[in-house]
Amino acid sequence: MTHISKILAVPATGAYYYEDLTALQTHPLPPVGRYTADPVTEGFGIVREVSEAVSVGLVLDDDTVAWGDCVAVAYSGKAGRAGVFRTAEGLDTVQRVVAPVLQGRELTSFRALAAEVDALTESVTVMRPLPQPEQEKVEDPSRRKLLSSVARLLSPYPDDETGDDVPMEQVVVERPLHTAIRYGVSQALLKAVAITRGLTMAEVIAQEWDLPRPDALIPIHAQSGSERFANADKMIVRRVASLPHALVDNIPEQLGDDGLKLTRYLKWLHGRIEQLGGDDYFPTIHLDVHGTLGQIFENDLGRVLGKLYALEYAAQPYSLRVECPVMMESRAAQIKAMQTLRNYISLRKMSVKLVVDEWANTLDDIRAFIDADAADMIQIKMPDLGSVHNSVEAVLACQAGGVGAFLGGSCAETDLSARVAVHVALATRPDIIMAKPGMGVDEGVTIVQNEMTRTLAWIRAREA
Repeated sequence: MTHISKILAVPATGAYYYEDLTALQTHPLPPVGRYTADPVTEGFGIVREVSEAVSVGLVLDDDTVAWGDCVAVAYSGKAGRAGVFRTAEGLDTVQRVVAPVLQGRELTSFRALAAEVDALTESVTVMRPLPQPEQEKVEDPSRRKLLSSVARLLSPYPDDETGDDVPMEQVVVERPLHTAIRYGVSQALLKAVAITRGLTMAEVIAQEWDLPRPDALIPIHAQSGSERFANADKMIVRRVASLPHALVDNIPEQLGDDGLKLTRYLKWLHGRIEQLGGDDYFPTIHLDVHGTLGQIFENDLGRVLGKLYALEYAAQPYSLRVECPVMMESRAAQIKAMQTLRNYISLRKMSVKLVVDEWANTLDDIRAFIDADAADMIQIKMPDLGSVHNSVEAVLACQAGGVGAFLGGSCAETDLSARVAVHVALATRPDIIMAKPGMGVDEGVTIVQNEMTRTLAWIRAREA
C-alpha cells in the first residue's frame, strides 16, 4: 500500500478578493476605494484584500505529489461563517497540527482520512476580558437610577464607564481547524487516494459512497460579480445553464430604494438572452441579492414578496431563482423567514424558487434547512463546509430531502479547488455547479467545463 512520506505547505493566492460585505452594504464604495477603506467586519484589515491561500502537497512513496488548496470564501466572517483565512496562520497549522497526523499514514479510504482531519483541533492563545463582578441590586427606584443601571448592565464592561483599559487575560482555548485548512487538506487526500487507485477523484467518491459511475455533464451556473452587463453577455454566448448571479454590493446603484433598478436589470437580461442566445436557449435566471431585499424593505416579508412577484413577471418565460432574499441575524431566524416566504409564494401560486446560502455553512445547517422545508435549493458553499466529504454528504442530503443541490463555492478560490469541485459534482450529480474561481466568467467556465469533459473522456476510455 502507498503511504504519505512527507507533507508540503507553501503560500498560495486565490483568484479574487476577500471583501467586507457588511461595510459595502452600509456605505457603498467604488472598487478603487475598497483597497484603502476601513473595514467593519472583524478580521479584515481593509474592505478588499487579495484572497490568501495555502497549497498543501502530500508526497507519496513514489515521489508523486497530490496537491490541495486551503482557501476561504470572499465574504468571510458573515452570517456565521469562519473568519478571514491568513496564509501565515495556515502554514503554521498545517505543519504543527496536520503533518504529524498524516505523515507515514497509509492511503486507504479517503472518506475515513478526511473525516479524521475534519475533526482535528488546535490549541490557541486568545485575549479576553477578565470576568467582572455582578452588579449590586438597585434599591432606589427613581427613573434616573433605573436608567443608569440598565445602561451599565447593557454595557460589555459594566464597571468601566468609557470601555477603555478593561483588564484582559490570556487564555488557551481548543478550537477546530479553520474551514480552509480542512478544505485544502481533504482535496489533497482525495487526489492522493485517486493516484493510488489509478482512478479519477470522481470515481473514488462514487466508489466510497456507492454511487453510480460518473457519466454525465453537470449544468453550469456562472456569476457576474459587479460587471452584471458585460459578464452576462459572456454567459449568454457561452450558453451556460444558469446565470448571472449578479452581485449586489452597492444597493443605491444596483437595487435603488425600492428595488426598481433590479427589475429593470432583469428586463434588460430577458431581452439580451433573446437577442444573443437564440430560440433554443432557455437558461434559468438566478439572482443572488445577499439579503438586500430584506434590507431595503426592513425585513417586511410581505413587501419582499411583492418584489419577488415583480421579478418573476419580468423574467418570464424564463425560470427564476432568487438566492438569499433576506439575511437575518441567526440561523433560526433565517429558517423562519425563508419558511414564511415559501408559504407566501405557494399561496400566491408563484413560480419563483428560493435559494439558501447564508447561515447554511455546515452540514448540520444544511440539514436544518431541509428538515424545516425552508428552501427550494441550497448553495453548498464548499469552503465553508470544511472537508470535501461534507460537501458530498450535503449534495446527497439535498437529493434525499427533495431540495435542489447547487454545488457552489467562491470566486476567491483557486483553479485547483475548482477542479476538485468538478469531481464532487460528477460523482454526486447536483442540479448545478458554480463556474469558479474569479469573476471574469470566461476563466471559471473554461476550468469547470473542460475538467468535466476530460474526466468523463478518461473514464469512458478506460471502461471501453
